[in-house]
Amino acid sequence: MNSFDRILLIGTGLLVLLLLGPVLTIPLHIPINYNEGWNAGFDTRAMQPSTAPLYPGADSFVFNNYPPLGFYIVGAAGLVLHDMIVGGRVVALASLFCCAGLLGLCVRRLGGSARAGCAAGLLLLLLTATFYRSYVAMDDPQWLAHATMLAGLALLLRAGIPRRQKAVPLKTGRIILAALLMTAGGFIKHNLVALPLATTLWLAWLDRRLALTWILAAAAGACAGVGLTGALFGSVAYSDILLHPRMFQASRLSLAIGGLAPLIPMAIALGLLLRRRFIGDGSVLAALFAGVSLPIGIAERLGDGVNYNAHFETVIAVCLGFGLVLTPLFAPPLRIRRQPIRPAALLVFASLPILGAMPWHLPAAWRDVVDRRARQAAWQPMIARLAASQGPVGCEMPSVCIWANKPFIVDSFNLTQSILSGRSPEPFRRMVARPGYAMFEYSPKPANRRGSNPGADPLIGSFAEIYAPVATGPDGAILLAPTPAATSAGQP
Repeated sequence: MNSFDRILLIGTGLLVLLLLGPVLTIPLHIPINYNEGWNAGFDTRAMQPSTAPLYPGADSFVFNNYPPLGFYIVGAAGLVLHDMIVGGRVVALASLFCCAGLLGLCVRRLGGSARAGCAAGLLLLLLTATFYRSYVAMDDPQWLAHATMLAGLALLLRAGIPRRQKAVPLKTGRIILAALLMTAGGFIKHNLVALPLATTLWLAWLDRRLALTWILAAAAGACAGVGLTGALFGSVAYSDILLHPRMFQASRLSLAIGGLAPLIPMAIALGLLLRRRFIGDGSVLAALFAGVSLPIGIAERLGDGVNYNAHFETVIAVCLGFGLVLTPLFAPPLRIRRQPIRPAALLVFASLPILGAMPWHLPAAWRDVVDRRARQAAWQPMIARLAASQGPVGCEMPSVCIWANKPFIVDSFNLTQSILSGRSPEPFRRMVARPGYAMFEYSPKPANRRGSNPGADPLIGSFAEIYAPVATGPDGAILLAPTPAATSAGQP
């Protein structure tokens, strides 16, 4: 076993340790992120359309700005596992591993070696398990959409892509199927545009006739998907998805830049090596992918509530390019200033942020394993109290209401965004004042709501003097209920 293989083996061992906590947490009722309950609420609506519409329209207190396909895939898994959130976590974890495998396969089909493909996939998993940890086994369609698009790219590369130096027989059927598969990824999450756009530009650079086939197939798939969405859900689906309110803040630029910091060593290696050796047509695809995804991810991150998943396309693109530049280093070794560059040394250099973070992340990973039962037990009293309450309940952490078997009737984050964008808060205030909620779970986290002062919050401020805390839970969660004065006032 050479040094490169030893590094891959050590990296795999670290990955197992980092993933143990999220994997063991999958069946437990521990809220991980606001997105989990939000997605589970719409997964339930997709599987049980009689309960509530998947696209409720602008007058609702819940908002759906995602295309429909992911809700049906995850909803089906939730039905099988009898828990929508658990089903979403399983799909997300499987999709993450599929992304790593498909990334390695794409490196291989673009001319890279098997070892380089393994390194690219492993780096993707390690980066996610350290710096983007909350998206490991979290109920969210992000990785499902990436996996679907990467499957389309892998199928496209298998179809016999022409090289600029020589002609290769094309398999049109596979090209069409690949275009449809990548388009399907857009109907899981519609803001993932970097890979489809970069692939289209790359094909146009290689062969305009091939690019035309690809574009026509993708356009036909997109038109069919848009038409089917309209036929099933009406025009309200278009307005819910395309006109979704969102506040943008330039001050969030530091978050966008910080989310990309772990990629700096790989980016340095890519720039250094690509200047000295052209490694084939695949490097053009990787460069286009990274060049398109970088500004798009930064722009998306400026939106309130947008997490570091906005950078995942850039992460995938950089890992793809790194896998391609590794291959020429094996034989003969590339030299810079007469010094050979060893693939093992380059892999260690690319992994420096991961290695540097291990003293913090490994203890955190161990705490995830040890404390998971205690964290679930800490949430159970609040979930049980919500489940036993009579009448409608609302949750700022929607997964708490989902596990209490209560319907998803208020989307606190997006309702706040809507009010900040100009919607009148009066309908919600009237609902609160009736009093319309038997209980309301309030999670004072900046990630869930704007600001930390309840009186200044456009949503939680509506509860002042009408509701009072009746219980507290983990992570600062508070359970609000109408005061005796509000209840005795005869408000229905």
